[in-house]
This record gives sequence, C-alpha cells and structure tokens, in this order.
Amino acid sequence: MNLISRLISLFTPAPPLTPDALAGLQRIGELVSSTLVMEPDFDAKLAQPVAHARAYCHDMIDALPPSIQIDRASFSTDPLVHALFATADDIGAMVAASKSVREYLAEPDSWQEDSFFALMAARRMEKKVLGVALEGNMLTSGVPQSLLQFSNQMLVFPAHDPVAARAALFNAGYDSLLRTFAQHVYQVHEEYKSLKTEREMERARLLSLPPHQREAFPPRRIAELDERLHKQFASIQPGSLVQALADFLAKPDLALHLASVRLWITRSGVVYNEAGHPDTEAINFTELYSRDRRHHVVLPVRIRTQEAREALTRAQEERVAHENILLI
Repeated sequence: MNLISRLISLFTPAPPLTPDALAGLQRIGELVSSTLVMEPDFDAKLAQPVAHARAYCHDMIDALPPSIQIDRASFSTDPLVHALFATADDIGAMVAASKSVREYLAEPDSWQEDSFFALMAARRMEKKVLGVALEGNMLTSGVPQSLLQFSNQMLVFPAHDPVAARAALFNAGYDSLLRTFAQHVYQVHEEYKSLKTEREMERARLLSLPPHQREAFPPRRIAELDERLHKQFASIQPGSLVQALADFLAKPDLALHLASVRLWITRSGVVYNEAGHPDTEAINFTELYSRDRRHHVVLPVRIRTQEAREALTRAQEERVAHENILLI
C-alpha cells in the first residue's frame, strides 16, 4: 500500500457491521468479558477476526454429513449405527437420558412433527484383545485384534428440521471458541495471582531475616518475579486481551476442527486397516477435535418423534418400578 492509499484509508469510514458480526461481537461480552467490549478499539480490532471465525464455523457445520436415521431398524441395516451401540435398546436409553430431548418433546409444537433432528456425540476407543480369526483355512485363536467401541452417546440440540438443527450447531461452535478463550483468560489471571503470591512470600522471607543476613539473600529471585509480574500484568489488561482474542479468532482451526474417519469393521466390531477382508464393512464418520486434544464423534441424526416418546415412557415406567421395589 503506497502513502496516498494509506492516507485515504485513514479518512475512509469503516463499512457498517453486519448483523452477524454484531451478534458475534456481542457474544464476546457475554461469554468472555464485558470489560473487553468497553475498549475503544474493540470493534475495529475484532470485526474482521469475528467474521472470519464465524465463517469458519459455518463451513465446518456445512461439512458435516447429512442426517442419518437412528432407530431399531437402522441398527440392523446400517453398519455405522450398529457400531455406535452395543444393543438396539441402547438407542432408546440414549434418547431418554437426553435432557434437551425431553425439553424439546415437552413443547406443544413437537407433536406436529413425525421426526426431529439432533446432533449425536460419542467417544471412540479401540480396545486391544486376543481373538479368534480365520488364517487361510485354519481357525486360529490368540490373534491380536482391535475392537471398536463407542461410549458416552448423547443427543444435543434437537430441532424440528435440519436447518434449525445446524443453526444451533453453528451457535454452539462459535460459543465453543469463545469459551476456549475465556478459559485462557481465567488461566492468565490465575497465573498472575500465583506469581503475586510467590512474590509476596519471597519478600516476607527476606524481611524475616535479621538485617545483617539480608545482604546475603539472593535478590535475583525477587527481581525475576518482578519482571514476570510486570509482563503478566500487561497481558491481562483489556487492550492486550482484545489483541490476543483477535489473534485467536484469526486461526479458529487451531482450537476446533473436524476430521473424517473411515474404518473397516466386522459385525462384531473387529477393526481392519484396509478393505477387502472377509466380512468387513466400511463405516464413515466425523470427529470434532478441540484445542485440548479431546475428540468426539459428531453425527447429525434423525429420530422418529413417536419412538422417542415411547422411549421416555419406558424409562419412566422402569424408574417407577425400581422405586417400588426399593419400597418393598
């Protein structure tokens, strides 16, 4: 950019913020810190990073696969659904355990829909075992195998149609980014408090010594703590946090991203590294990775409303029966 262009840019008013950008900026005050919003350059520094992060979240949600049906029938016919649950009954148990689904089904409008949409999340693990395998024409035992298992299945963000469900996912994705940064802000403040306490303890230790021994006390430790305190104090100032947030939102993929996974498994859950092995089927799913290295399988799903209500009824009846047994 030449000098004339720079001068023009100084006197050219910034374009008005879009409603989406305004919503993203407002959410920062709600989830990170209301003091950041009061900074004079808050909008100027964060408008573009916020727009970039929200566009990234939109693209990430768009990359999710279409919703799949989750029910007893798909447990029998869809290898992915069969792998996700140990038994068909576990599907109903997952539905009944979801607080968000119970709240959704309590709404009068939910009676008008044959099905609803939601996001299913689960944790994936592979368990090393010794199993039985066919090697050539011989059935051999003690063969090292990996068993695919899923746990912590749960349903979140139920909605009446896929568009509404994905809108809820988008909001959750952007909120996740802000909560990650809010945790960083908390940790920075805690580190400052810890350094301050350590500095005060070193100072108290020095003052507790007799005057003739204080000269032998190493002053370097207190000087180092003073320097670290100065840097840490500067990092927790609102202006510094605004810049740190701008840098963080400019690279949202470092804190949140999707990865596609393709596995070949048998009906019993044995994992193979390549296709072509007898009795294997390919399953494809998406995992969401966060900054702390945790990852969850995320799967848009469709569930029949009547079957969900029946699952809730069964769960309620089982609770009542169990309570009656305890009273006997």
